[in-house]
Amino acid sequence: MMNKLGSYLYAKATTIGQYTKNEKGAQAIEYVGVAAVVVVLIIALMSLFGKEGGGIAEALVDKIKDAIDKIKIGG
Repeated sequence: MMNKLGSYLYAKATTIGQYTKNEKGAQAIEYVGVAAVVVVLIIALMSLFGKEGGGIAEALVDKIKDAIDKIKIGG
């Protein structure tokens, strides 16, 4: 009886350990978080400068578009 219980608990513990070591997709989630922060910052800057900052906003958007175009996914 105790041997079966010990085997069962060992099997469950190793299975749980495999799931906790799985980090697939974690990097993608981090990139989404960073992108969300950047978008919030851009919106905040645009609302802060208003119409006077139109040139600044356009320059920021152009720089961000250039940076996004340089990103290579999957290779």
